[in-house]
Amino acid sequence: MTAATWWAHEARRCGRQAFALPALAALATYAAVATGPPGGTLLGRALLTSALPVGAALAVAATVAREPMAELHLTLPTSYPRTVARRLAVLASFTAVAAGGLVGLLAASGHVVSPAVTLPELAGLTALLGGCAAWATAAIGSAAAASTLVVAACLAKLLLVDRMVPEGFAQALPALVLGAWLTALALRALADGGRLGARQGPEEAR
Repeated sequence: MTAATWWAHEARRCGRQAFALPALAALATYAAVATGPPGGTLLGRALLTSALPVGAALAVAATVAREPMAELHLTLPTSYPRTVARRLAVLASFTAVAAGGLVGLLAASGHVVSPAVTLPELAGLTALLGGCAAWATAAIGSAAAASTLVVAACLAKLLLVDRMVPEGFAQALPALVLGAWLTALALRALADGGRLGARQGPEEAR
């Protein structure tokens, strides 16, 4: 299997929602910002910094929860956490392209947007929310719980963090570190069979 075939297979295994959710979030953000005043609005700013990361995080939750026969993967030579990590890498790559396209189109159309500030902030929040989604899905065994955690974290960012921490790298770097740590915890939980036990319940997991 060539590298191209391998990555294409992992992209198919992610499911359509892994690409549809970030793409729709980027399109909705562009439409909201592009139709607003040149100086931007509070709603447009909130969508610009949060909509795409939320869409990507929901796609992460769906990707981690997608595999219906995870116990079979535990018997294969390639570990299940590594397989999930590959799929998350595919999703991260697509999200990065969507973010770059969104910011580039807005800048080219004359809207007030700073790529040097917006792109790191998007990367940081995407990593953080994606890590929350992956951890909640793997450790708790529920994509619904992951979605709730993602929404709560996003609201905390908009209502609290934005008021106390300067935008850009000051927000992006801690979010990247925390997101990477949560993702590592999620992969460890998958390696330990945490999601399987959480989904089966105490009686079935015995």
